[in-house]
Amino acid sequence: MSQNARTTDLRVRRTRKLLRDALVDLIEEQGFAALKVSDIADHAGINRATFYRHYYDKYDLLAHCMDDALEDLKSQTHPPLAASGEMNHTALGTNLVTMLVHVAENAAFYRVMLGKDGVGTFVSRLRDYLRQVAAERWQILATSNISQPVMPTEVVLNFIASAYIGVIVWWVDHRCPGTPTEMADHLLVLTIEGPYGALGIHPPELA
Repeated sequence: MSQNARTTDLRVRRTRKLLRDALVDLIEEQGFAALKVSDIADHAGINRATFYRHYYDKYDLLAHCMDDALEDLKSQTHPPLAASGEMNHTALGTNLVTMLVHVAENAAFYRVMLGKDGVGTFVSRLRDYLRQVAAERWQILATSNISQPVMPTEVVLNFIASAYIGVIVWWVDHRCPGTPTEMADHLLVLTIEGPYGALGIHPPELA
């Protein structure tokens, strides 16, 4: 790549980052519905013509923001395997740390996208992805576990995905207290032992 091409590429990436950061800031301030392209451009310190060289409209910008966040998350998280080729708690914990590091590094984005005035499409896409990861982990475990599930697998997978999102929402809303490793430990306990076990409560007998 020539020097001119590298300079142009850096300029494009810088402009797009300015626009995406501006979008997140403004959604947090006033919500997405009321936003105009001129608001986003002004906040980013560029003109409207420059905005339209990169995105069709605010919806296109939002879509790219969501795509980039999910692709970044997917590139870093996958069904964790130990060196033996089997999943264990250490490998799963490491995977959760990686996910939470990504969330912490993009906390403002997740706070806006998952908040009370957030974007339903992103919530749905994130839940679908987390459900998919949970399903892949279950498939790995199922190969060595002869016990039959006591309820439909989809109920469990969607419970896990929704619970993770709930914890992420709380975490970013409170400005990410603790470390990603500490939060991953909490999620690992919740995933393996369930809410009663995490609270140190002996679960009641089911009728």
